[in-house]
Amino acid sequence: MMRPMFLIPTGTDRDDARKPIVVPLLVFACVAMYLAGRPGSPFEELLGSDRLGVAYIDFQWWQTITYQFVHAGWIHLISNMFFLAAFGIVLEGRLGRLGFLALYLAGGAFAALAQVWIGHWLGQNDGVSVSDFIPSVGASGSVSALMGAVFALHPRANVRGIAIPQFVRAQVSVQWMIGFALALDIARTILDWSGGGHSGIATLAHLGGLLFGFGVGVGLMATGILKRNDFDALYLFKQWRRRRALREATMTAGLGVAGGPIAARVRADGASVETDGQRTLRATIAAAHRERDYTLAAQLYTELLHSAPNATLPAEIQLDVANALAQRGKYKDAAAAYTRFLDRFRTHPAADDVRLMLATIEVRRLANPRAGATTLDGFAGRELDHDRQTIVAQLRAECARTPA
Repeated sequence: MMRPMFLIPTGTDRDDARKPIVVPLLVFACVAMYLAGRPGSPFEELLGSDRLGVAYIDFQWWQTITYQFVHAGWIHLISNMFFLAAFGIVLEGRLGRLGFLALYLAGGAFAALAQVWIGHWLGQNDGVSVSDFIPSVGASGSVSALMGAVFALHPRANVRGIAIPQFVRAQVSVQWMIGFALALDIARTILDWSGGGHSGIATLAHLGGLLFGFGVGVGLMATGILKRNDFDALYLFKQWRRRRALREATMTAGLGVAGGPIAARVRADGASVETDGQRTLRATIAAAHRERDYTLAAQLYTELLHSAPNATLPAEIQLDVANALAQRGKYKDAAAAYTRFLDRFRTHPAADDVRLMLATIEVRRLANPRAGATTLDGFAGRELDHDRQTIVAQLRAECARTPA
């Protein structure tokens, strides 16, 4: 699927069912401040960016808060509000109203100070006031903090929105969106500070906000203040470490490399004898399955088949591995795994569904109607419910139409 050139975000696929309150209030405050501070307004002098924005020469600490509500133009305002709404809804539901408001304001303040501290440390503008390193106006630092927190709490989430220029509904992963934003800000920072460009964007504030939000999200989970789940950044890191340990174990056993020392040994009576390496591989597959890393378990199972072509696993592991292979598009390997499941666990409660899945793959994915028809023959004399009977009839009809 082609990615949209630009996405107007409207939310995520992790949004809470509860109605947000703080998010619309923040949007209202930013819009009201923008309208009240426009040229010609009676409040222009009071709400001008040179007074509330942190670029004001007489820097005051409270400007790190007020600058978040002042915007330089309507495009600046609208873009920030879209991202505030998209990322704010899911975070308000997860952090609570006060927690979300605290993250938003503190993240924006940290972003402003990051621009000051890092800009001053870089020391490439001697004689320029430190306040000139602070972003002048806008909620982008606060929004960046929200993005960082979402990446910590929901790294597998997708951002929904309207694709531009296609003007259709679309979605992109949080990982892709934040990765793109991070790369863009790093590139702009390097160009700006090397003298190769002048973006006029407070990229250091963006990066500081992302770091702050991610750190807060991880910290809240690590301390137990926020309940963890199987989809947060800490879990993914834990999975990565365990996956590496499992792969190291397979390498130690001589598996996972071409020409490894494992070889299937067969007794004269035909009973197979597993090598130490094969037993180790089975153990690592079971460990990966316990951690619900079905992708890794499937990869290790295919390694096991290289040395033991008829190897089967315990029923639940075999079924999950076969499903993982099918989901990854490894239809030939999936069909073999489903076949071994049926050969060994014919009376399993899931046997009928497995047989249907196997026949579907053989007919529709592997274009092998003869194998599909043979698999469907396993339903002969069986009473099936209406849904299964319908699928079997459809597959039989496709087998009859498709040349063998």
